[in-house]
Formats: sequence, structure tokens, C-alpha cells
Amino acid sequence: MPNNDEMLHALERMNKLLALVAVKGVENKEAVLTLLRAGYTQAEVASLLDMKVSAVSMIVLRHKEKVEAEKAKKPTKAPKAATAAAAATDGEGE
Repeated sequence: MPNNDEMLHALERMNKLLALVAVKGVENKEAVLTLLRAGYTQAEVASLLDMKVSAVSMIVLRHKEKVEAEKAKKPTKAPKAATAAAAATDGEGE
């Protein structure tokens, strides 16, 4: 029966293999984001995908910038109650 260190090493190898299978055939950007969502650190992702940590960090930064830019483009909607109250008072005072 294997000892604890051998079991831990085997589990780590299986975990890495499953991570690689999960992102097989996916471009690096999506693979990085997928693995980060799965709980891997940037250093672990870089190691798994044979990339530099700085490259992983750049992908994360660019993704955050894109998400923030998309949020800024979306118009904010007024709450329904405030919209209804404003419509009700538009006709008053004339």
C-alpha cells in the first residue's frame, strides 16, 4: 500500500491531468480563465499551460478591462417604482 506522500503525489498528478483535459483544444486565453475559475492560482495556471506568470497576469488584466468596459457601455435602468412615479407626476403642475 502506498504511503501518504505517494498518494498525495498521485492525486496531484491526476489533478493536473484533469485540468489539462478540461482545457484541451481551447485557446490560451480561455484556458487561463477557465483554470482560474476552477480555483488554480496564476502560478499554477502558468505551470500547467507552460506559460510565464506574467503572461497569465496580462490575460487576467485584459479580461478585467474588457469586462469593465462592457459594464460602462450598458445604460443603467431606473428602478420601476421610480419610473412609474416620474410618469405619474409628469402631467401635474401644467
